[in-house]
Amino acid sequence: MDSDNNYKAEDFLSGKIPKEGDGRISDSEKELARDIKSVIKSAGNEKIPSLEAAELWARIQDSKTSKSKSYNWKLFIQIAAVLLLVLGAGLWNYQRHTSTNRLLTFAAQNINNKIISKMDIAGKPINSTPASSNDEENIITTNDFNTLVVGNDQRSVIHLPDGTKVWLNSGSKLIYPTSFAKDSREVYLEGEAYFDVAHNKEWPFYVRAKNMNIKVLGTEFYVSSNLNSNSNYAVLVRGSIVFSTGSWLSKAERKLVPGEQISYDLVANKLLISQVKTDDIQSWKEGYIDVNSESLKIIIQRIAKYYNIEINTEGLDLSETFSGKLMFQRNAGDVLNNILFDGTSFVYDSTERRIRLKKN
Repeated sequence: MDSDNNYKAEDFLSGKIPKEGDGRISDSEKELARDIKSVIKSAGNEKIPSLEAAELWARIQDSKTSKSKSYNWKLFIQIAAVLLLVLGAGLWNYQRHTSTNRLLTFAAQNINNKIISKMDIAGKPINSTPASSNDEENIITTNDFNTLVVGNDQRSVIHLPDGTKVWLNSGSKLIYPTSFAKDSREVYLEGEAYFDVAHNKEWPFYVRAKNMNIKVLGTEFYVSSNLNSNSNYAVLVRGSIVFSTGSWLSKAERKLVPGEQISYDLVANKLLISQVKTDDIQSWKEGYIDVNSESLKIIIQRIAKYYNIEINTEGLDLSETFSGKLMFQRNAGDVLNNILFDGTSFVYDSTERRIRLKKN
């Protein structure tokens, strides 16, 4: 109660005004009290629109600062704290329901799950011919998201809802919504894929992956992202992409031009950009790679990666070179037989998916 025996908003809120004293509080103080009650009542209710909260705050400030009389600073601070809580809850609720957050949350819950593709036949022999499929039977739909799992010794080609075409390698997994949001197109990748993105300047396309985000408008590029790798990368074939990693103050971002490869070294925490031949990347999606005087060691690494198998080369001389085509439409056994020199053979363990090269 002030010195003129007129009650104030805080008296109204605290219930200090007797019934017979209700006429001794001004209409402006009553309106201020109602605004304060609205803010307090909304605390924890993240549905309050941020614009409405801002208007309430403005009215409270105007009411208090326009008066020459002193006021209760403690109450003022409490109101500000409550308002920040309400606005913070609203912002958190907004971020929680964005398409990006929903995709990343779903991916975090499902990317490590062992989902067996219907094409992935247990104990499949190494000399069987790999299949390339766009069969929608291999797409699993859960909670408005599609998950395409490409089995071992398989490749897959798929068209996304916007017309984007994606080639996926053996052992890869692609997660994408059943329908894209109006403001962006977003997918999550684990493994290797080549993207030919349908161009739409007003509808950006994002690839989310381990420690990397790639933004494009319409272009072709290749991404290698594996959970067990400390160095994942992307190669731009044509168009332009923006590659970023980290967040907030630690965010690093680079724009690529065609022919550049960018990789993120998780251990060294560095972005590395280099020039590469995109012919290899483009032929990769067609199922072959041309090699020119490449060491056997590098070639075997390519084969192991392509077929998602382990190749043991202990005791062999891998310094010899090879030139020619690696025809990945064939099975891994045929590819190895094509590059191995006389006196070298291999044994395949189908259970462990491991090949052991040996001298005869």
